[in-house]
Amino acid sequence: MKTFRLSQSSSASVDLKPNVTAVGFFDGVHKGHQQVISTAIEKAQEWNLKSAVMTFDPHPSVVLKKEKQHAHYITPLKEKQEILENMGVDYLFVIHFDTDLAALSPQAFVDEYFASLKVEHVVAGYDFSYGHKGKGSMKTLPEHAKGRFTHTVVKKVAQDEDKVSSTRIRALLDEGRVSEVQKLLGRKFAVRGEISEKSSEKCFTIDVSPSYYLPHSGVYAVMISYQQRHYKGMAVLKNSELTGNEKTNRKLFLHFLEAPHSELPAEFIVYFHQLIREENLSGQMSELSSQREKDKADIRHFFRIG
Repeated sequence: MKTFRLSQSSSASVDLKPNVTAVGFFDGVHKGHQQVISTAIEKAQEWNLKSAVMTFDPHPSVVLKKEKQHAHYITPLKEKQEILENMGVDYLFVIHFDTDLAALSPQAFVDEYFASLKVEHVVAGYDFSYGHKGKGSMKTLPEHAKGRFTHTVVKKVAQDEDKVSSTRIRALLDEGRVSEVQKLLGRKFAVRGEISEKSSEKCFTIDVSPSYYLPHSGVYAVMISYQQRHYKGMAVLKNSELTGNEKTNRKLFLHFLEAPHSELPAEFIVYFHQLIREENLSGQMSELSSQREKDKADIRHFFRIG
């Protein structure tokens, strides 16, 4: 997959082949997003064109809301790229979102980011909007396309009778309901982090990038992955540090339930399986130590470890 980082000054100078483009922010690349992207891939294969995904960076809220300094993502851009590549996407267009882009009229957006990128067919969800204040919609797209490309509208994708959405996933993460998040993502919720402190062969702490939208503070049953190895473990997440309205660097305490077979690397992927309990920070050290042993036993039971 080729990734192109584009702005208004660069979109017309990219050497591309005709393509079918799925467009949206796609935070989480959840089941609804996957339906949009898979539709674009299928049509590209049918018509012997390249498949493409168009997304935006940073999140529009960072630009449009002055009080918001950073956005927290279900899938930061690096993770989003990996998922899209695994889906078989040929091109990824990462459009830099700034005040100039936000001010573009719907017609100007179509001219600069669809027509100039050799897009022959656009695929988007029914609620996708574009242009200044979102005045462009899938209903107005044919007017702005002016016969240069066609389009497909993907209907709402639901799970348990409710729309699958990034907003719904964040609400579930706020409650620590990671097993339900898995149903909407079609995969385990995961974060990456680097070791900041090691207390033993099995216990260490990792720093998690502030770009992640993290679950509620608590004790979780997790899988710890690195170098194509997977280990069952316990994660203690304390997600309560704030600077103003923004969360600072968060640390995640990890404990292997089985000894790792090789030297620990710099970076891990942590897959969240189940919230075991919410974290109580007010207890005494002796109580905390006893609780940790109970947590490990509960997680062993969850994973059916003898």
